[in-house]
Amino acid sequence: MSSSSTSFAMESTTSTVKRPHTHKRYSSEDLRLLKKAHSSSTSINKIVEGNFLEEDLLTSIDGFIASIERKLDRVEGFFVGSSSSNSSSSSEKKYTDDDSIATLQNLYDTLITIKNSVFDSAFNTENFNAILDEHYGGLLSSIESSENLGFHEKLLTALNFLDAKINQFNNLVESEAKYLMGEEEIVPRQPSDAENEYAIRNFEIKFHNYEHAMFHGSQRLLHYYELPFPWRENPYIIHGYRFHNNHIHSLRSICSCHNETGNIWSHLIGAFIFLYIAFYSFPRSAVYQSNTFKDNCVIYFFFAASLKCLLSSSFWHAFSGTSNLYLRKKFACIDYTGITVLITASVITSEYAALYYYPWIQTGFISFSLFCGLCGFFFNWSRYFDRPESKPFRIAFYICLAGLGVSAFVFLGFQKGFLHALKFYSPISRSCIWYLTGVVFYASLVPERFRTDVIIDVEQPEEAELLKPHVTENVHRYFKDEPTYSDKRHSIWSMWWVDYLFQSHNIWHIFVLLGVLGHWNATYEMFSNISYNK
Repeated sequence: MSSSSTSFAMESTTSTVKRPHTHKRYSSEDLRLLKKAHSSSTSINKIVEGNFLEEDLLTSIDGFIASIERKLDRVEGFFVGSSSSNSSSSSEKKYTDDDSIATLQNLYDTLITIKNSVFDSAFNTENFNAILDEHYGGLLSSIESSENLGFHEKLLTALNFLDAKINQFNNLVESEAKYLMGEEEIVPRQPSDAENEYAIRNFEIKFHNYEHAMFHGSQRLLHYYELPFPWRENPYIIHGYRFHNNHIHSLRSICSCHNETGNIWSHLIGAFIFLYIAFYSFPRSAVYQSNTFKDNCVIYFFFAASLKCLLSSSFWHAFSGTSNLYLRKKFACIDYTGITVLITASVITSEYAALYYYPWIQTGFISFSLFCGLCGFFFNWSRYFDRPESKPFRIAFYICLAGLGVSAFVFLGFQKGFLHALKFYSPISRSCIWYLTGVVFYASLVPERFRTDVIIDVEQPEEAELLKPHVTENVHRYFKDEPTYSDKRHSIWSMWWVDYLFQSHNIWHIFVLLGVLGHWNATYEMFSNISYNK
């Protein structure tokens, strides 16, 4: 047995460490974890009471505590490399206050307190319960008030809850560490003091107000100034933000009203339209009947890419309200990948039709487009690609990828004349107009930038600026209890409705859907006129 946890002095009089109360509220996720822990503990306790296995129970608890100790050491190793970095972390906490310390930081503080005041002495449930009460607002007492818990059940419930919280903590800290280290660290190593200090400061600033968002996000929609920095994207969209701590809530939100509802359904409806075209409308067309099997495979590749793009977009907007930052970034990459796949497929279908009678050239062009699309696929998952400040770069990347289609037009122009090529490619022009119009709205944030119901604070720090003194020393100015409203807030002309309807991203989605449908019509016409290029 572990030397720090072998003694179970049930009646120990070890004094409880008195600490300031950091939290007197708890989230629905904490309640869920506690109920799960209590359910598990009740089952184990019934077995123990029925079989008089108290000695075995104590042995199991001893091993459980040793396991928790190892997890604590791992947590402490991430934040604290030495005593000097401990003092560093203390000094850094000046940037946060009791009401906005992130849930994970609060847990870390709780666990280290328990380790120092409980596990280093005889195990004492009074200490254990008191510390949990100080940090989690009487969570354990909420179960005890409704049921008369025995000693073993109370102890097991507390330990199971603590273990679940440590696991939750470890998952998110590891996710944050992956992001901070650029996912390049393969061999685990002890971080240096400088890395510890950087990680702690970055963690505190990035997760500032996280606890507030977690607590209130489980009950209502949030406004922009309640969100931690990494969840902020468009400073002109103020209300209607979700902050969910599990995926079931995100799925349910598909059918609720918030600022992503329009974005979800615009592309879900588009996906249903393409399913209808692919499996009902197109198979009954003259082009389908006259095409070869290979020709139809190319067209169905475009259908698959369209569905991938539209469904990926809906997926991202449904799950963008997750409170897990690491997963949120990965979900965004799924959306970017869908766009890349659609653009690549659109280019390939036009190349296939335009170069139909030049098979070797056609193979070369399509192979190069596939290669560029594959490179773009991996690039989409780069940690730089998703940053809000990378938005102009993302637009440029997609335009360049779409520009690959021009090369086939130029080749056809040299072979058949540019007037001939223009006539053959003319159906695509409508699709391009839809896409480019949508890009204008996407990039300019029109119309929401002209809203007058709220005074917009557009000076939001970019990710690279989060550790700059002007942010860390004035972090509270970026977080407000309420937005600053103007006297026009109730007028329809103030555009308060852009939070939920016809914001720039909604309009962009509509134009993307029109562009995809436009490209399908262009593809249909080009395949109908393939013989024109003989």
